[in-house]
Amino acid sequence: MNNGRNQNGNGTATAVRSNRSGRTPSQSGSNGTGGRTPRNRPTGVDRSPAPTAPETLHWDALAPRVTEALAQPLDPQLVSQRKGRGGRKFDYIEGHTAIDQANKIFGFGGWGYELIGDVSLRTIEQTDSRTGEVTRTAAYSAVVKVTVPGAPSRTDVGFQPVADETPEGHETAYKGCVTDALKRALRSFGDCFGNGLYGDPPTHARTDPARERDPQPRPQPAAERNPAQQPRRRVVQPAAPADDDQRDAANLRSQLIELSTEQGFTEEQVRSAVQAKTGRALDELGPAELNPLIASAADKLEQRRQAESG
Repeated sequence: MNNGRNQNGNGTATAVRSNRSGRTPSQSGSNGTGGRTPRNRPTGVDRSPAPTAPETLHWDALAPRVTEALAQPLDPQLVSQRKGRGGRKFDYIEGHTAIDQANKIFGFGGWGYELIGDVSLRTIEQTDSRTGEVTRTAAYSAVVKVTVPGAPSRTDVGFQPVADETPEGHETAYKGCVTDALKRALRSFGDCFGNGLYGDPPTHARTDPARERDPQPRPQPAAERNPAQQPRRRVVQPAAPADDDQRDAANLRSQLIELSTEQGFTEEQVRSAVQAKTGRALDELGPAELNPLIASAADKLEQRRQAESG
């Protein structure tokens, strides 16, 4: 018995409704000839696609809070040591430390990495120059790409020899080469990811200001004062008034809103985008933080104008 429902192929019921005239909704728009009655489209309606989220159009660079964090030196407590060639000790950061740094600086959802290609197993042969004996060592290598929105992707290669010819030894080397590639890709973001630990001597040792300072300044002979000589007056330069920075910041905020308005965004959208990008309100930002946002917004506007002009 037909109870007003049609059974489809997978046994589930789909309801078919009818209007008072007995026609199904698919027939209600018919003009009697089997075709649909054309509807008049309203005129004067803007059918251009809605603009993308402001933060994706205003800025192609890293957020100011991210660049500030990247400019900070590496915390010495994050540095570990290992033995290397010739019994020397080398500084390095562990894989979990690099991941923690990335989560802290970029945010848990602000970065990612992927394996490019397959992990390769290589056999390295070494010949003893004295005995001619050939030894073979297995090692894994991998290429990892790190992606951070607002910055070019970073790609680097990792390498890890097999220390123990057991399944566990191969597993450790397999994972180790991926971790090594990830750390090497992240170190291109600077010292906060251990880039200063590389080199011979390491970069941080060459640029350590404590090494450049003279520990004991040389005593200078006391100059004989001429009684007739008048003491030199100390001239104090007046500090720039604080309201100058506030005035500049207000002008820059107005300029950023104006550039965004030309792209079709409202002031509320701009303020929301700035809050999402920097973690601070627009009115709290100073000139140093507003300048890169304005430069990036201007670049985006110029790119949009060039695209529209063909």
